[in-house]
Amino acid sequence: MVASLLLACTGAGGGGGSDDPDDTGSVAVDEAVVPGVILLSDDDNYAYSGALQAPSFPIAELSDPVIDFSGLTEDLQCHDLDPVGDIDNAELIVFQHLSEDEVALGLEEDSLLQSDVGIYLSQQPGDATSVKLSDFTLFGTDADIETFFTETSGTWLVVLTTGEEIGLGARMLLFLDPLAGETSETAVVDDGCSVLDFSADLTSLDPVTVVPSGPWELDWGELTTTGQGQDFVYSDADGVMVGFYEGLSPADLEGQFLDLELVATELWTMDIPAGTSASLSGLEGFTGFTRTDGTWIFALRCSTCPNPAPLFLTVLEPLGG
Repeated sequence: MVASLLLACTGAGGGGGSDDPDDTGSVAVDEAVVPGVILLSDDDNYAYSGALQAPSFPIAELSDPVIDFSGLTEDLQCHDLDPVGDIDNAELIVFQHLSEDEVALGLEEDSLLQSDVGIYLSQQPGDATSVKLSDFTLFGTDADIETFFTETSGTWLVVLTTGEEIGLGARMLLFLDPLAGETSETAVVDDGCSVLDFSADLTSLDPVTVVPSGPWELDWGELTTTGQGQDFVYSDADGVMVGFYEGLSPADLEGQFLDLELVATELWTMDIPAGTSASLSGLEGFTGFTRTDGTWIFALRCSTCPNPAPLFLTVLEPLGG
């Protein structure tokens, strides 16, 4: 999951200019668009929704179950995964007052709170392709967690990640369901591709018109809602992405949304400081919107958000293309 810039008319949601040459907005001079500040609006933004269907494994309560991910070769975004080299961390999170459905919905909507978490433990498996419940520790301190593994203890979520930063890099999710009378003590994880069901709408937005050559400046200070329908928090936006996709339409990209960084013909990214605007002059190697044989996109990203989907994403249409 995973965002300066451009120019002129953004359809119904764009920031218009005036005829005042001192105005910072884009202005029309002799029917040509000249550079200025583009004010992005919610109408320019895509819409994204995703539903998690993480597997749930019935496990004997008060046991010390094994989570075996040796057969996990595709992650929840259907990307290839090496169970030996790609899983750096296993997180165990216990939600004492939420059901599995409520946890899944909270993950989908980025609405889980720190107060929802009753227990957080972790384990670095190294080259191993399995972990036991008793392997999980509180930053290296044994927690005897298996003694709390009971039917009434809450919802037990395991997150397998690449990287060891808390809450980031999720490759697979699963629930352990402790049950009285159950005999199984193993959770065999072998399919990540069926976990995430997503929908991305890149065709209903108002595309943003840009001039082929810069300078480009983008202002997102009027955005109120993310592509996931949540309140837009300006401090969350810490990265910019511009991509070109030869021969692909926005409709084509909807079906490949989780692979936007992988299928791009050309891709430029940069970190951005706190604020509500950025210039594309900071994109290393970017020379302009000169190609018209495909689709351009611009995205604002949040590297610290659990949901990797961009906060904002729009289609860029080069002037005269």
